[in-house]
Amino acid sequence: MNGKFTVRKSEEKDIVLLQNMIKGLAAYEKRPQDMTASQENLQYWLFEKKIATALIAQYNDEVIGYAIYYPVFGSFAAEGGVHLEDLFLCEEYRHGGLGKKFFSQIEEFVKQDGYNLIEWNCLGWNMPSIRFYNQIGAVQEHGRKYFSYICK
Repeated sequence: MNGKFTVRKSEEKDIVLLQNMIKGLAAYEKRPQDMTASQENLQYWLFEKKIATALIAQYNDEVIGYAIYYPVFGSFAAEGGVHLEDLFLCEEYRHGGLGKKFFSQIEEFVKQDGYNLIEWNCLGWNMPSIRFYNQIGAVQEHGRKYFSYICK
């Protein structure tokens, strides 16, 4: 793909775009029913609380993807990094090198924010993404299971 590819930090005006992109990721992950984020909640957490950073990927000025990451801390090494919560590129823009460019740009934003580690998880059935992560040199961690708990 030879067009102009750019990545930028999202702004408050991007809430509708982000919400639609998140819906796209939920559909891809076969979990559309789990996408319950309202524009108001996204606005609150991303721009008022500033709990995470959202990036927007554009190709020839068309929004084609997004990423969301937030800080994490490793106590053993006493180092900060980020957890890449979402990485999504619209299907028609995959397999042409833009995914690698997008990840490279995410890495640059993460380094600008003062971090040097990116961690994430991936659904076990998602072989296209696992192959992509292997291609960019990511290392799969073994021996951990992820848990979640809803506070009562």
